[in-house]
Amino acid sequence: MRQDRWTEARWGSMALLALLLSACTVEVPLAPNATPEAGPSAASSETPASIPGSAVAEPELPPLTRAQITSEDMTFARGGYIEAEANLVLADDMTQSDGWSQRTRMVNGESVYENGAGCIASLRSTGLQTPLVVEGDDRASTEALFQFLDPSILPEYLLATTWVWGENPGESTAGIEFLTYVQPATGSAPASAVSLRLFHQLRTGLAVTVSCPSDEQLTAAVSDVRSRVSVVPPRS
Repeated sequence: MRQDRWTEARWGSMALLALLLSACTVEVPLAPNATPEAGPSAASSETPASIPGSAVAEPELPPLTRAQITSEDMTFARGGYIEAEANLVLADDMTQSDGWSQRTRMVNGESVYENGAGCIASLRSTGLQTPLVVEGDDRASTEALFQFLDPSILPEYLLATTWVWGENPGESTAGIEFLTYVQPATGSAPASAVSLRLFHQLRTGLAVTVSCPSDEQLTAAVSDVRSRVSVVPPRS
């Protein structure tokens, strides 16, 4: 019975996150107190850049070559270098390890793996999240996505984490910044770590979620997954 409750809890939380992230659009106000019938004249011409959906000018970035963009660290500050028509995907070599087996592959944009300790890893892309995007700011956009998924997740609860930025997880040395929310195990609820990055240029994001029966198992599993997953830079 205890194992059944654990199985239900871990799959329930993963399924809920997948459902929220896979939505094509999100229905949130473009600005605080905005109403559907409000016309353009009702909006302030000095909309703060921190408000999701704000239409503000993209900050000027110094020119970089494509080689620099794809081979150097993709920090939040460099998000503007990713062109709007680019396609970012997650690559992994999870099945090359004896520790992980594949449950599903690219079902509605999600691949799911499980290891012998009962940990589950989910890799997926999100649907369009345009109303949450903060123009020119991947970090603020990602914070807005977390708060949309769970209003109790405040920006100060999020940890900046680095994943691999490159074609091959085992060979690439550059990193890409994500924000991660870690939830310790409580009772029958699993420990979990949700890593997201919403790209303001693309209006979509990438998500890696790991859940385990215990906090110690989660720490080990996240470290392992991080070494086996990469974000593939846009091709020329």
